[in-house]
Amino acid sequence: MKRKVQHLFSALTLAGFIFIAFGSGDDEVKDVSVKSIANETTASSLDNKENDIPNQIAQLEREITSIDEGINFSNYRNTIEAVQMELVLFSAWSHTINDALISDNSEVRSLGKKLEQKVKKIQINEFPILRKAYRDAIYQKLWKENIETEVIGKKSKTIQFTGGIFANNANKQQTQETLHDVLKMFRFTKVNYKWYEGDDEFTYYEIDSPNDGDLTDIK
Repeated sequence: MKRKVQHLFSALTLAGFIFIAFGSGDDEVKDVSVKSIANETTASSLDNKENDIPNQIAQLEREITSIDEGINFSNYRNTIEAVQMELVLFSAWSHTINDALISDNSEVRSLGKKLEQKVKKIQINEFPILRKAYRDAIYQKLWKENIETEVIGKKSKTIQFTGGIFANNANKQQTQETLHDVLKMFRFTKVNYKWYEGDDEFTYYEIDSPNDGDLTDIK
């Protein structure tokens, strides 16, 4: 009976961890799907453009101007959903750029290349900050679940979770399978699971994420 209770407690703790790390537990913004928002943004862009070259040129010029004037990325902090919204912005830019680069219009292609250079530079700077912001957004809530969260390594590309639930290999595997896509969106390349701080034989998984400067659509 005692073992069953322990297993139930472990399962509940794991469920709480996944719930928080996915962002569903945030009190300020609920039921936000980064993929669905990105897809809606892309669809809206397609509907508005309708192969209208002048509108496409105007859109590209607006995006370039907004970047040149400076974007306040501090708005994309503090909550998981806010951090995810910056991913949506990058996805929308990626779609706009890729659409421009295959255009038959030389001015559209030229503007697309110009925007591409600017967005790549922003992403290279922002993704390490985003990964730390993701850690900050989930840290306190996971701490209450007795799980420590760290972002380590060059450019903050490794995330590490430390907690008693990770003494169980099945919990590590289930967590990794559930969080893989989320961690890949933030372009983490490695995740460590430790069951205590001094665990030298911890389990880790490598993630085949795009480089920070790569332009990708969230699908």
